[in-house]
Amino acid sequence: MGCSQKGRSRTWLDDHGWWVGVVEFQPHSGARGSYLNVGACWLWFEKDYFSFDDGHRVKPFQEFTNAQQFAEDATYLAKSAREEVLKLRLKYPTIEVCAEHLCTHALNAPWGYFHAGVAAGLSGNAETAEYQFSRIAKEEPKAQWMRSLRDRAAQLASMAHDQKLFTSEIASVVDRTRSLLKLPITQPFVPLNN
Repeated sequence: MGCSQKGRSRTWLDDHGWWVGVVEFQPHSGARGSYLNVGACWLWFEKDYFSFDDGHRVKPFQEFTNAQQFAEDATYLAKSAREEVLKLRLKYPTIEVCAEHLCTHALNAPWGYFHAGVAAGLSGNAETAEYQFSRIAKEEPKAQWMRSLRDRAAQLASMAHDQKLFTSEIASVVDRTRSLLKLPITQPFVPLNN
């Protein structure tokens, strides 16, 4: 299927260069077993953690009661994870398809606007990128992260009409993010074979 385990953790990654599918078999602090969370993590905002930028908990907690029962539950979770990864691959095969989806289905929130703006800018739609970034500027920053996001959006909006500059800037952010996440450096907008 092409996913790789992150170290010895319960997290598996489906690497696409500019985004990573994240599959997390999340433990519960008070019981043995697992939840299942699956989502896309955009790499165009510098960070040292995996996020579920488009994703969620897809299966509730499956508690371990005995080995046979949990083997069946684990198989069920693994099959569900596979289905969700395949859905994400179909949903985001190219930056252009991603931009179209994010701009029409963006979360009505600063991060949704930011991701839609970056995807639009990468696909060559400067006007849409500027519009999405301007939506962030209209939000009242109630925390430092919002001020930082607003400032970053303003920087990117100023580059949106220069496709080469915009793409180069985002590619360098993707490279830095990949390094922070200990992912191999690759050409971010060239699809990886999965």
